[in-house]
Amino acid sequence: MKVTLLEDEFSLRNNLADFLSLHSYEIEMFGHGNDMLNRCRFNSDIYILDINVPGADGFEVIEWISHNDPGKPVIFMTAFTDIESITHAYHLGCSDYLKKPFDLMELLLRVQKLLITSTDEEVPITLFHTFNLISKQLTFEGEIVNLTKNQRNILYLLTKNRNSVITYDMFIEYIWEDKFIKFNTIASHIREIRNAIKGLQVRNIRGEGYMLKV
Repeated sequence: MKVTLLEDEFSLRNNLADFLSLHSYEIEMFGHGNDMLNRCRFNSDIYILDINVPGADGFEVIEWISHNDPGKPVIFMTAFTDIESITHAYHLGCSDYLKKPFDLMELLLRVQKLLITSTDEEVPITLFHTFNLISKQLTFEGEIVNLTKNQRNILYLLTKNRNSVITYDMFIEYIWEDKFIKFNTIASHIREIRNAIKGLQVRNIRGEGYMLKV
């Protein structure tokens, strides 16, 4: 599971990263809001954000997350304890709000709870097909269907964010890590997936990307 962390205090950022790494999480961390917006791949399982950071603050960053990695849980960890900040955070879509100072174990428990509740491991995507979001395996009536790595990753993005548009840029960032990929390459993979999964409702949203309807 991947965690993206935004925290400008150097020692706290490193302590959090070390602690979460010990519990088998992959960590991507930033100390500056603008740096995160420019460099983050927006393909994490969960985001942990401080609010009061240099550059784009946590409130601005969560709005980017809602557009670039929709549906993912976001925890704010902050010294802001006023009800206005808390209310604004939840209005922007945060999943949890942790006030500093806090115990690292408390943060871990909140992360674990959100990941459990945010991930339906087995997702029916047609009447007879199921996709596992943990193993990225497709099954047809219980039998595993072989897919290429790119096909599995595309299907993961579509299934994880089902009923939401996945933009071309999101596909490129997550699967090809910003390499130059033509849109028709993505279309070709989608066509192969449709051929492999009869009844799959993947819609092309003209000029934007694709959406899996379930």
